[in-house]
Amino acid sequence: VTGVQTCALPICFPVTIEQVQEVHAEIRKFTACKSSQVADGLKVLYGGSVKADNASVLMQLPDVDGALVGGASLKASDFLPIINSCGA
Repeated sequence: VTGVQTCALPICFPVTIEQVQEVHAEIRKFTACKSSQVADGLKVLYGGSVKADNASVLMQLPDVDGALVGGASLKASDFLPIINSCGA
């Protein structure tokens, strides 16, 4: 999935969906090198900007197990599409 961007860090540094997946995969890989038992149960959450227009793409990434939703959770009209994109 190219062209979709999200923000990471408090300064909203733009990152691609591919970069999100790459970093999450590296976290999982690093953890597996230390303890496969821990890695098997590890849930890696995305903590960048999660909005209705990028949530479904983020939740489909193989190494993203969830998201920490910030400001978008304050308005039901913004938050409901995010919840729906997670299959909840």
